[in-house]
Amino acid sequence: MQTGNVLICAPTGRDGPLLLRYLLKDQIRGVCHDSIEGLAEALDNSVQAVIIAEEALVPRGVERLFAFLKNQRPWSDVTVILLTNGSEESSQVSSGLVHLFGVHGNVNMLERPVRVPTLISAVRSALRARGRQYEVRDLLKQREENERVLQEAREELERRVLQRTLELTKANSDLRREVSERLNAENALRQLSQSVVRVQDEERRRIARELHDSAGQYLSAVTLTLGQLARRLSKSDNRNKELVQESLDLVGDCIREVRTMSYLLHPPVLDDFGLVSALRWYVEGFSQRSGINVRLDLAEAFPRFNRELETTLFRIVQEGLTNVHRHSGGQKACVELKIHERQINTTITDDGHGMPQEVLSEVGTGQGGVGLMGMYERVKQLGGTIQIVSSKLGTTIKAQLPFMEMRESNAAAGLF
Repeated sequence: MQTGNVLICAPTGRDGPLLLRYLLKDQIRGVCHDSIEGLAEALDNSVQAVIIAEEALVPRGVERLFAFLKNQRPWSDVTVILLTNGSEESSQVSSGLVHLFGVHGNVNMLERPVRVPTLISAVRSALRARGRQYEVRDLLKQREENERVLQEAREELERRVLQRTLELTKANSDLRREVSERLNAENALRQLSQSVVRVQDEERRRIARELHDSAGQYLSAVTLTLGQLARRLSKSDNRNKELVQESLDLVGDCIREVRTMSYLLHPPVLDDFGLVSALRWYVEGFSQRSGINVRLDLAEAFPRFNRELETTLFRIVQEGLTNVHRHSGGQKACVELKIHERQINTTITDDGHGMPQEVLSEVGTGQGGVGLMGMYERVKQLGGTIQIVSSKLGTTIKAQLPFMEMRESNAAAGLF
C-alpha cells in the first residue's frame, strides 16, 4: 500500500520521472508537475512533502508557493526539499532562496547528485513530521468540538435560567426549585469543563511520553553512535565520512522535531520510576554512548518530590549533559544534587573548552539556544535561579530550586 502525498517539480531532463520511480519503489505516492505554477496550484493541506529542483523556481510560481507557506494553519509546517546544482553561483542563489523560504516554511536543501537512500530518508523524515502535525491538527479539532459542546451547554443553561426566572414570580416554591436546578447545572458544567481539561492533559502527556521515551531516545542514541563511527573512520575515507555526516544531519533534524513536539505537548513524566533512578539510568546510558565519564553525586536518602519539580530537575541534568557532549569537547563531567534549607542545588560541571562569551551574553539577555532557554524557563516557573559560569577550563551550570514538601519513596534505592 502506498503512503504519503509528495508533489514534485523537476521540469528538465529525466529528474521528475526518476524521482517518481524511486518514491514508488519505496511505496511513497508522488505526483510530478511540469512547472512551479502547476505545483503551487495543487498545494493543499493533504500534501505531506514537496520536492523542487532549483531550476524550476521561476518568480511567479515562487510567489504562489510563498503565499501557501505563509498562510498555513498554525499546526501545519509542510517540508520543502530543494534540489540544488552544487556550483558556487548556484549555492549562493539556493542559499538566498532557502533564506526566503525559511521565513515562512521548513526547507531542506540537498545538493545534487543526491544519493537515492539520502533522498528517500529525507522524504520519510518529512512524512513522519507531517504525520505528527496531523495529530496536532486532530487534537485542535477535538478541542474546538469540546468548546462547541461547552458553549451549547452554556447557552442551554442560560435559556433554562431565563425560563425559570419568569416563573419565579408565581410562587416561592418555584423559586427554591429553580435555584436548585441552576446550582446543579452549574456544578455539572464545571465538572464537565474540568473533565475536558483533564482528558486533554492526559492525551498530551501520552503523546509526549511516546515521542520522548521512544523516538527521541532512539534518535539520540543513533546520533552518538554515528559520532563514534565518524571518529573511527580514517582520514582518507572521505566518501564514508560524507555519508555519516549526511546521516547525522538527518537524525539531527528528526531529534529537533521530536523534541519540539514533545515540549509543546507535555514534558516527560517521572511518576513510574522517580528522580534518583531516572538520573542513574540516564547518566549510565549517556556515559556508555558518548564516552564521557560522568560522576553522579546525590544526597544520601534523596527523597521524592512532586512530579513537576522532579521533571524539572531531570530536564536540567539531561540538557546540561547534552550540551557537554555536543559543545564542550570535554571527557569528564560531574552532576551534583544537594538539599540545603528547603532548597535543591543542582550543579553540572565539565572539563571542556568553555562556552563563547557571545553565547553567554545571549543567554543572559533571554536569547540563545532552545536547550539553555528551556532550562531557564523551567527554573523560573518554579521560583528558582540558574547561573552559568564558563572559562577555558570548563563550564559550570548551577540551578537552585525551592521545594515545599517531600514525600516518602524508595526511589533512592535505585530500583529502576
